[in-house]
Amino acid sequence: MVIHGWYKMTEEIGELGEVPNAKWQKFFDQFSEIETLEVSKWKIVHLLAYFSMKYKHFYGVDFKFKFNATTPAKSFEVFQMKRLGLLMSSDPTILKNYIDWAFKEKASGGKRRFTSISFITDEQLVNYYKMNYLLCESPRSIIDRSTPLPQEYIDVIRFEYDTDINTYGDLAFLHMRYSTSYADIDVKSWNDTLQALQRFGFDPSILDKIK
Repeated sequence: MVIHGWYKMTEEIGELGEVPNAKWQKFFDQFSEIETLEVSKWKIVHLLAYFSMKYKHFYGVDFKFKFNATTPAKSFEVFQMKRLGLLMSSDPTILKNYIDWAFKEKASGGKRRFTSISFITDEQLVNYYKMNYLLCESPRSIIDRSTPLPQEYIDVIRFEYDTDINTYGDLAFLHMRYSTSYADIDVKSWNDTLQALQRFGFDPSILDKIK
């Protein structure tokens, strides 16, 4: 009786490396759809499939899901992909292009292997891509003097300067004022501020293009 119960228990537990349940298996069965489905029609499962494919390409090993939930919908990886959509865009084509760039930027050249999907949702990385790639690709997102600054830029500048700043025009004015100042301390302080902005994805060359 004891032996029979032990066999029953091991049968219910399953084998090492086995997919936890039928819901997860159904989830993984959809991964192959990225080979035929238009990117514009991709859903979260397809973006995770693409992420997993890129991971295998760059690192030579399969990406390991955490299986922290009994259903994929509540899993850590799905949560992170949803978060990426909130941080950047709900357009799967934009997210696919970002995943390509993130792996090239962070995983190529023998860089350390990441074990979690969360590296692509790092806000500094996302903001850098948005400012230097995504906004440049969209004609509707051309930056001019009236374009509002991201709130994190405003917070950085107001921390250092007691000034009312809201647009790229305001930022361009400050740049002209302090970068050409005769006082070395003003120039150094402004350069430090620019470095702080760059940590949030700001590209100083944008100031030269603002008209």
